Amino acid sequence: MNRFTADQCPLLTGVCLFCLTLITGSTLSAEDPRASDTVNVSKEASKKAGDKADGARKEPKNAGALSPEREKQALEFARSHHPELAELIERLKKHRPREYRRAVRDLDTTLTRLERFKHRDGERYRLTLERWEVDSRIRLLAARVSIKGSDADQAELKSLLKQRVDLQLELLQHDKKSAEKRLQKLEKSISEMEQNRDQLVDAELKRIKRNLKKTKSKTSDKK
Repeated sequence: MNRFTADQCPLLTGVCLFCLTLITGSTLSAEDPRASDTVNVSKEASKKAGDKADGARKEPKNAGALSPEREKQALEFARSHHPELAELIERLKKHRPREYRRAVRDLDTTLTRLERFKHRDGERYRLTLERWEVDSRIRLLAARVSIKGSDADQAELKSLLKQRVDLQLELLQHDKKSAEKRLQKLEKSISEMEQNRDQLVDAELKRIKRNLKKTKSKTSDKK
């Protein structure tokens, strides 16, 4: 895979900022697998992203600072799942510290949400992680296409878009299966409650009377 070259450095920072806004700002877009908007990155848009970083989006120096350990984990996550993104983020550390902190915080948010999926639903974790990786690569590749526009890059972009569609389909199928399981449990609970309605009412009435009796007994003991 081709990387940004030295002769593209004047545009690199703006492109980096713009792409990081798209990649980290769309944290876990795979939670809604239908969200598949492709980014059309232009040089003008990249310049505007750089201007925003210098102006309106100022923040306190230590706003929302992560612990060194969390920062390390966020960067390791990016290095493991999208090395080129990690490289661009690390380039920001010296020259764009505020944008660097924002990018690392967003990576930390992505990592935290993925961890929740990991413990709750292993298959969704896998699909969501793969979707994040593909989305991240699409956005950086779209930025490179806007600068170089090579046929090879455009072919790779098309291939990544196909992968994303396939992942969206898998996520939808997974959600359908999960919804069907939840529906089966609901139908079972409804059926059981309908069949045992009177018994449930009697059991609850007995529980309330028992608690009232205990309360009266305690009150009498205190007197």
